[in-house]
Amino acid sequence: LADEHDLLVTLEENTIAGGAGSAVAEYLNQQGIVQPILHLGLPDRFIDHGKHSELLAECGLDAAGVLAAIERRLELMSAGQSLQAVR
Repeated sequence: LADEHDLLVTLEENTIAGGAGSAVAEYLNQQGIVQPILHLGLPDRFIDHGKHSELLAECGLDAAGVLAAIERRLELMSAGQSLQAVR
């Protein structure tokens, strides 16, 4: 996938730190593959109780939030901005 795409996106309903996206990044690093990755997941904080769909939207993990995050990252990449400042 890294050879065929300009950006890899990992999406998980878990915290980003130490999650599946981290494993993807570690694997790519071990293989010597340098590839932009956008990790999407839950923030590392307590999430209030509520309806599942509402909580996902609040965290930006609903369809609209995921699309917006990907579009924002692609815009920054096309503008040549540093990805270090992007979350």
